[in-house]
Amino acid sequence: MKMTPGHASLPHPASDGGTPRLPQYPFFQMPVFARFTPARRRPDIEALEQRCVARLSGLLRDAFDRQEELATFLEHRTSLWSLLTYASARADRIELLCAWIDVLFSIDDVFAQAPPARIRQLGIHELPAVIDGRSPAADTAFTQAFRQLRDQTLPLAPERVWQRYARTLHEFLHACHAERGLVQNLAALDLPTYEKYRNSSIGECCFPLLEVGLGIDLSDRLQELSELRRLNMLVARHWIGVNDVFSYRKELYGGDTMNEIQLALAENGGDLQAAVDRVAATVHRVETEFDHLTTKLRAGLTGRDSGFLAYLDALEAMIAGNLEWSYLTARYNGRGHSWNGLTNTTVILTPSRTLYLPHEHAPVPDTGDAPTPGQP
Repeated sequence: MKMTPGHASLPHPASDGGTPRLPQYPFFQMPVFARFTPARRRPDIEALEQRCVARLSGLLRDAFDRQEELATFLEHRTSLWSLLTYASARADRIELLCAWIDVLFSIDDVFAQAPPARIRQLGIHELPAVIDGRSPAADTAFTQAFRQLRDQTLPLAPERVWQRYARTLHEFLHACHAERGLVQNLAALDLPTYEKYRNSSIGECCFPLLEVGLGIDLSDRLQELSELRRLNMLVARHWIGVNDVFSYRKELYGGDTMNEIQLALAENGGDLQAAVDRVAATVHRVETEFDHLTTKLRAGLTGRDSGFLAYLDALEAMIAGNLEWSYLTARYNGRGHSWNGLTNTTVILTPSRTLYLPHEHAPVPDTGDAPTPGQP
């Protein structure tokens, strides 16, 4: 099969020490997402991350078969995601928010990677009972973690905020189950279906949790203002697009089809740059609408309702935080990854690592044989 634009050859030593072979890797020009960068950083972020990692290690130690698996998960720095996205959460609540999101990241991995028997063994099917305050039939690391986090959250969250959060946790678990089936049947997956489930598995639960972190209750505002409900959806949609651009390497070599890039490739004949550009165009449209709605809502408030204004400000921080974390995390970029700070860059997707190169060092498309999709 002949090479299509979007693959490049990089020098790679031959295993026998002879002439170097030149494996071909997908590459693309990274879209510039400049509107919400850089992320805000709390002054104590390094110490907070260390404390969150230590707590996570104890909370989920028994959810991993081997210590190496736990170490790999900790390298993803999921706590840093929360510290960057919940940049304005109260200091006395941020670690609780981190713990919730860390556990949800781990559950997402279980659904993506574990066989059905392991999912049952971990008691994932018992988590709805724990969310509702009922006793689970199984006692596992995840049921214990959910019970502990629920008990810590209930005294802090107004009743209506907790009820909304509990509902989105149920929807998160349902979406994870549904996505597992969709991954096995790409033909059944279209963009509206994809957006529906990814909105639940990526975004919705994060917004009532933000209210907990800020110490506010926007239940009435959410009922009154369709624009506010729309803003939450726009933030989640921004996350979906950004995350799919950055996670494509991981999912390409792992055979995961739950990615908007994969949908675009299936529709455009395999042009990777065009697929990335299509996703980026959606993200930029989301940014424009987000700016319009926040400007409108702020003008309507005329300085009233400080909690609402803080929430609008926090949503901007959530967009910027997710974007910066996507450059930093080994979850998307490969174990041992260290970001070089480049954003206007050529991205090369090797099986083990994402490479961010200056444009002047960008590869020239090869004319040899392309690798089999999903293989190095």
